[in-house]
Amino acid sequence: MHIEVYCDESRPELFVSAEPSGDLTLIGSLWIPADCRSELKDEVQRLRRKHSVWGEFKWQKVAPSKVDFYHDIVDLFFDAQDMRFRTIVIDADRLDLPRFHGADSELGFYKFYYQLLTHWIHPANEYSVFCDDKVNRDRSRLSTLGRVLSNKHPRADINPIHAVSSSQSAMVQVCDVLLGAAQSRMNRSNRGSAAKSSVLSHIEDRIGHPIAPTVQAESKFNLFKIELRSGVQ
Repeated sequence: MHIEVYCDESRPELFVSAEPSGDLTLIGSLWIPADCRSELKDEVQRLRRKHSVWGEFKWQKVAPSKVDFYHDIVDLFFDAQDMRFRTIVIDADRLDLPRFHGADSELGFYKFYYQLLTHWIHPANEYSVFCDDKVNRDRSRLSTLGRVLSNKHPRADINPIHAVSSSQSAMVQVCDVLLGAAQSRMNRSNRGSAAKSSVLSHIEDRIGHPIAPTVQAESKFNLFKIELRSGVQ
């Protein structure tokens, strides 16, 4: 089976912050069969027309006038049997970057990207991974990540990892909405937005419980909080 994976990030700036904030960084991923992509994109377009939503949609753009659209995006995810979401949660304040990553915060960040992806890669499948485009100091980060994953999973076919603009990818935008909700719950950062609270509650209604770390076997909405002791990678 050919699987496509669309990735996004929330609060990555915490990796380079000199001031502890107590907040959490999240990296998220949306996994879909490649042969379902066209159908899912068509459904997103149908919802855009239904609610007159054009341009990029994402968690930061959730507003009262568009809350029904975001509810429908959430339902699209939960109703699509083969659509899965996985996110990892990192307390960047507890990272010992000098000790474990040579003071290279970017390297540390992509090591967590590896942890996000590696546990859902299975032998005999083909994978195409798309990361939200960002400026990396080292331009080889994505190619290195792909090579390390391929070395770990020699029986899987892992294509070169590509950066894509979120404004051009409906699946990255769906990932952003789910990731933003998870970040909001984990960081308690909703700040009184009734529209975002409504979307967050709708996700939790569909899950059947508040967003929180899940068991490893959870395959629909999987959240893994990495427990770091102070001074540990």
